[in-house]
Amino acid sequence: MTDKTAYYQKDLAEKLNSTRLTRVLNVLPDLQQHLFHIIPFLIHYNQIDVPGIIDPRTPSGIYGFSLSKAMHSACEALSLSMPDTVHSTADAFEGVYAMGSTASFGQNPQSDVDIWLVYNSKLTQKQLKLIEYKNKLISDWFAGFDFEVNFYLVHPMQFRECSAFDNCQPVGLEHSGSSQHWLLLEEFYRSHIRLAGKVVAWWPDANSQNTEFDASLLYLGDINSLPAAEYFGASLWQLYKGLNKPHKALLKVLLLETYASEYPSTTLITQQIWQYCEHQDFSVDNDAYLLLYQRIEAYLIAQGDHNRLEIVRRCFYLKSGVTLSCLSPNSATDWRVDKIQNLVKQWAWSRELVATLDNSPYWHAGQLKWFNQQLSELLLVSYKNLLKFASKQTLSERMRVEELGLLARKLHTYFSNDDHLLQPLNRLWSLSTAEKSLTIRHSEQTSRFYLYRQAYDELDQFKTDTRHQQNAFDNHAIHDADNVCSLVAWSVMNGLATAETHWSQVGDCNKRSDKLGYLARKLIPIMHHVPTVSKRDLCEPWCYQKIVLIANMDGDPTTQWHGPESMLDYAHASVLSLGQTKLNMLSSVAIVCLNSWGEWQSHRFNGHTALLEAISFIILGLKRSNEQVDLSIISCSAKLKQQIFNQLKTLLLRCYGLMKKVNQTNTLMHPITIGDQQYTMYFNALGMMYRISDLATHKKNDKTHGLPLPDIADDPNLSTPSVIHKFIVLGAKQYFLRERNQILDVFIADELNQLEHLQYQHTSINDFVAQESHLYVFDEQKQRQPVFNMPQFFQLVRMEGGLTVMPFGLTQDEMGSAF
Repeated sequence: MTDKTAYYQKDLAEKLNSTRLTRVLNVLPDLQQHLFHIIPFLIHYNQIDVPGIIDPRTPSGIYGFSLSKAMHSACEALSLSMPDTVHSTADAFEGVYAMGSTASFGQNPQSDVDIWLVYNSKLTQKQLKLIEYKNKLISDWFAGFDFEVNFYLVHPMQFRECSAFDNCQPVGLEHSGSSQHWLLLEEFYRSHIRLAGKVVAWWPDANSQNTEFDASLLYLGDINSLPAAEYFGASLWQLYKGLNKPHKALLKVLLLETYASEYPSTTLITQQIWQYCEHQDFSVDNDAYLLLYQRIEAYLIAQGDHNRLEIVRRCFYLKSGVTLSCLSPNSATDWRVDKIQNLVKQWAWSRELVATLDNSPYWHAGQLKWFNQQLSELLLVSYKNLLKFASKQTLSERMRVEELGLLARKLHTYFSNDDHLLQPLNRLWSLSTAEKSLTIRHSEQTSRFYLYRQAYDELDQFKTDTRHQQNAFDNHAIHDADNVCSLVAWSVMNGLATAETHWSQVGDCNKRSDKLGYLARKLIPIMHHVPTVSKRDLCEPWCYQKIVLIANMDGDPTTQWHGPESMLDYAHASVLSLGQTKLNMLSSVAIVCLNSWGEWQSHRFNGHTALLEAISFIILGLKRSNEQVDLSIISCSAKLKQQIFNQLKTLLLRCYGLMKKVNQTNTLMHPITIGDQQYTMYFNALGMMYRISDLATHKKNDKTHGLPLPDIADDPNLSTPSVIHKFIVLGAKQYFLRERNQILDVFIADELNQLEHLQYQHTSINDFVAQESHLYVFDEQKQRQPVFNMPQFFQLVRMEGGLTVMPFGLTQDEMGSAF
């Protein structure tokens, strides 16, 4: 390559960079323009007026940095003083770059700004920690202006020799970790804007020799041959990102599907952009996000998939933030308006559809749920198509199996079909989902309850097929469940129900409305304050963090009690067997619970033994919980509210204490009377079971006591290390691995807690985990299992004379971080 060619390519790259800088400033309001200009200034200097104390030892300085007039103006507008000149022996940063949707058709008023800081390879881990702390202070300062800026530290050799560095970021809230590598670099190449520092050599024939000719060039790696093995991890990461922004993730997952369909002769968007540059075309057609849409459009048209294409068009339009039905005065400078108007005309959209999309900040829950369902279905279609493509490959060597498990665990929660799981409703662009009135209706035909966002008197005649409609019209049910408590809990969790919401149920009196409103108000403070989920939580067995026991939502035996309520307290009478007629004051029990994986669930129990069934259901998860578990009782009874609360709370705490005491060698018994029937509850390492006890036995066992566990030959529950029993959970397959004397012990607990012990010779833990993970991802039989329900892997490690269970692959530092 000649110097002339290198300089020519650098000049083209700078022309595109200049065009993008102009575009981003045309879209941003004045204040955000100043904030955008100031980003490299804040990175270059340490003596800056932002809240917090920046350690003077924090490395600073950007290669070739110079103060521009725009930076001076920004400092004046933001009241920032000009710092002293930096005297540094070496610049800490090779360059500062914005990447993603900034300056593209994908930029909207709510878009964040992602900044890559490519740092000097000689910086130490201690210095990088100082930089990370400074970046957090700067991000917090920007947040005070409602301007979200995210910083990412990038080693200049990170993409070329990732395995040689310990500083490649683990997977997290904003880091894809090992799930994608070259595809991430390709996105950077096609979308980046140089704010300061070296020019990135991103053109198709760029190589490391470019930097030898010109020290002001930065080469990060060759993307022309994307490895097929990376597509699976990248799709999994985009689905995870889609939990928050599904409309954005859908476009990126479909781009992966488009790329995969052309493999191995894939034409990358980066290459298309460069072709435009070589033809001196820096028009709106030379835009990374527009080209992304056009590639997906061509692919879906070729597939004859017009359903997905229509949703993709809506996602693209909404992502742009351009509102054609109500253009603002600032739209005159928006370089994208004319192009989007032409696209909408080509798509033959009606004015009503455009107005509905432009009104997205005010979409109600019904509209949001319908659109979310469309996005989820299309994301899964793309994922399954990519899975077929990836099944012909091996998992990427860079893909850490433990990170695969973390991503899959979060996705399993979101895409699960479990009717008892309370699914979060993504608000997308909507400012609020709160409703003034909510009405519940029961269908005899389906035996389910339906939720409507209108008052009782506004509902049209019920139609049993309303939940199958494809549009969220106002008179359609927005959610359904097999019990009323699930509907109320779902409404509270997703912000539909507030303290002022008026509730009603078709066919019931005002007392029922009062009861629904009472339950919602009680649930609001419980469900709106939840702990953060960490990596440790996801790689360990789940336990309960909150349990809400709801009594007498359906039926209310307390209306039959006509005596003074205070009499129960003096007589120490039981609400489970009250008076001479031994009335049970509980007609129904519902459990609303939050586990450590961040999943809310709702279960209902009926009949005479509803309370015992509920305790049996929660007891194992309660055993694994710590003392901070939040146990709440909500009594929806007309009478005896306090007595029911006190006695049920005491009983739950007693059961919790008993389960904490049991071990592999004993069983604890506790008697209980419900109505006119005596029962004995048996607590052991496998949970709680109950049996009817005769009167003589009941009187003899009127206090809690223990029994030794009988010897059972060849019982797999006893032949496995006892520490494993503390970790097994229902609904997840778990592997417990131990290496000893060239033998790998594998203890397997399946989804039903059935235990199996296998042994392998000359097999390492890493090889076994990698092989099992690959089979679980790509094996057709296993794919019929619940989507994304990946097994958990644990390592049995001997510490201080005993066996300890450790999550496989994650360091102590990683496990504490949020996910």
